[in-house]
Order: sequence, then C-alpha cells, then structure tokens
Amino acid sequence: MKRSLVYILLSTLLGCTFFSLFFINALAKETPGPKMISYYTYIQIQPGDTLWSIAETYTEGTDLTIDEYVHRLKQMNHIGEDTIHTGHYLTVMYQRPETIMEDEPQSRVSH
Repeated sequence: MKRSLVYILLSTLLGCTFFSLFFINALAKETPGPKMISYYTYIQIQPGDTLWSIAETYTEGTDLTIDEYVHRLKQMNHIGEDTIHTGHYLTVMYQRPETIMEDEPQSRVSH
C-alpha cells in the first residue's frame, strides 16, 4: 500500500514538473511586441478635463499606468499641482508601434 502511494506521488510530481517546464518553454518562445515610438502633441483643455481623464485617454496602448502618465504630464508641462484650467494648452505624449513608412515625419522622439 505504501509502495503504491509512493509511486502515485512520484508520478504526480514528475507530471507536474514536466508540465511546468513545457509551459515555461512555451511562454519563453513568445515574440515581443513591436517597438513603441513616443510622439508629442498639444491639446486644449476642455471643461471637465482632469489630468487623470487625459491620462486615461493617452495611456491606451502604452506600457504606462495612469499614475505614471499623470506624473509625466506634470513633468512635461512643468505643473506642480493637480489643477488644470479650461482653455489652456497641455503637451501630451502618445505611443504607436514602430512602422516603416516613407511619409512618416522625422521629428519623432523615441523612448
């Protein structure tokens, strides 16, 4: 009885080990996504806009969290507090996958 239990436990352990190695190998073979290029533009602040609502819009498709983006917005625009004012302009960053296009502007900035 003990011998059967030992065989079952050993078989289970070996099976789990094999499955784990197979799974890790499969994950390691995933290709990385395309290189992201950062672009900068400016927007006019609209009524109801906040740094966080703007960050929600411009973090889509990036590797930044909303908090990280808000921090970057403050740095780029030399803002010390969370308040922004309707009608003012704000420099924003957005990211797109790198593509080879002949008509692409040369004034891009990459991160």
